Amino acid sequence: GGEKKARLVGGETSKDNRMAGVDDGYVMVAKTDNCKGICSMLSAILLKKDIVAFCVMDRNGFKFTVEMAGALQASVYLKHELFTEYRCTEKQQFGIQMSHLLECLNIFGGSSNSYVALTLKYAGEGRPLLLEMVDAGVLSSSGVSTMDCGDPTDFLWNDSPLVNKTILQANPLRDALSELDWWGGTLTLEMSTGTPTLRMYSKGEMGGCVIEFPPECDPFDECACTEDTREDYRFSLLQCVLKALALSDKACLRVNRIGMLSVQLMIRNDSPVTTFVEFLICADANEAEFGDAQ
Repeated sequence: GGEKKARLVGGETSKDNRMAGVDDGYVMVAKTDNCKGICSMLSAILLKKDIVAFCVMDRNGFKFTVEMAGALQASVYLKHELFTEYRCTEKQQFGIQMSHLLECLNIFGGSSNSYVALTLKYAGEGRPLLLEMVDAGVLSSSGVSTMDCGDPTDFLWNDSPLVNKTILQANPLRDALSELDWWGGTLTLEMSTGTPTLRMYSKGEMGGCVIEFPPECDPFDECACTEDTREDYRFSLLQCVLKALALSDKACLRVNRIGMLSVQLMIRNDSPVTTFVEFLICADANEAEFGDAQ
């Protein structure tokens, strides 16, 4: 957690004094005039309330990574171009409670002002991540404790060759997954060099449902399938993807030789900078084997 306080910023002189020396002693300082997009992206990987994120920051920006059930890893990338000012003098890594961070980022709640300025500061290992937010002259200062949590699990995605890739619009994919979720606990995903290119189905005690995307259908932007693949994935993991799909414009589905699924989502925001959330999901048949290898 951390201490939070708010006060009214009186005028230009007060503002000038407040900004003087604000960067002193910090290894990272990042500023933006509108934190709405950043809040949305981070909320997309809040998979459960008490989840701890691995945070890495360097001169390129931030990367937050969370894991669940030994079978799913989600990462969000906050590029330095998203910020009006960004400085990171050396690479830093720490763990942070995502729910605490989002609570501080949303301290102004449903503010009528769509532009809430944000400054992030970090002084180094063992220190809290500091946040300063300004909305209509009201300043909120907070600090979120950080912890040493090592490195995230290496899911070995790059150790297996990529065999299939499709890029499609996010809304049709979200609608399809939402419909299929009703029928059973497992999604079967087929990707093919023929027709249909993408086929998804689920079945349970009450029956089943099949949704197909032929290569010429409107939602597809790109199809690059080199092998016929068929894998099962748990809907309890795909629910995490559904939440992020609601914030997305496009989705890229990739499957490697061992059946691991990568879902890259292009997130909508007010910035011209393209931002992504990525999910790595183990195929149902491979989860036990992957867990034993860790």
